[in-house]
Amino acid sequence: MILLFFCTVDREVSVIKLLAKTTRRPFQPAQVAAICYRRRRVSIEFLLVNTSAGKWTFPKGRLDPRLSASEAAAREALEEAGAIGRIESSHFDSYLDTKRTFGDGYPSCEIQIAAYLLEVGSLAAPEEADRNPTWFSPEEAKKRLSEGRLPKYSNHLARIIDRASGMVAGQKPGHQIAYQGQRRSAMVR
Repeated sequence: MILLFFCTVDREVSVIKLLAKTTRRPFQPAQVAAICYRRRRVSIEFLLVNTSAGKWTFPKGRLDPRLSASEAAAREALEEAGAIGRIESSHFDSYLDTKRTFGDGYPSCEIQIAAYLLEVGSLAAPEEADRNPTWFSPEEAKKRLSEGRLPKYSNHLARIIDRASGMVAGQKPGHQIAYQGQRRSAMVR
């Protein structure tokens, strides 16, 4: 970004250019999620799990410094849903959600979660028995993911389902449902 300032000094106009330093940090999510799916003849289904609060969500968890982000997402899929399959090496999107801090009565914080596609090949018994892994159609998954969430977060999760559905169906990025409005950049004129 270049900012231009015009100054007048003794009837002369001089232009001073200031370059704004911007340091872009690499994307570092607070958590990673495995967007687990399977193909069923002409349809796609998504595997969701219950949170401790009873809401439906994707298998997700913290990053592990010993694993790549995609490996951490695959580990969460196995632990929470018993899902075993092929995971993409890079995230296809990210979304916002809330995380409770210190239990009931404490404020929630907003976290950014990187989403990785995982095609489920088989299921095993999940390590976390209370998660109730269940398959849903895309529309039903969006409905379940919106339960108990504010619209802001429901919309993020619906976008993830739509983008994942488009990618699995083989649509090119230009043909996917676009949610470009989430990231807007401001221009100085």
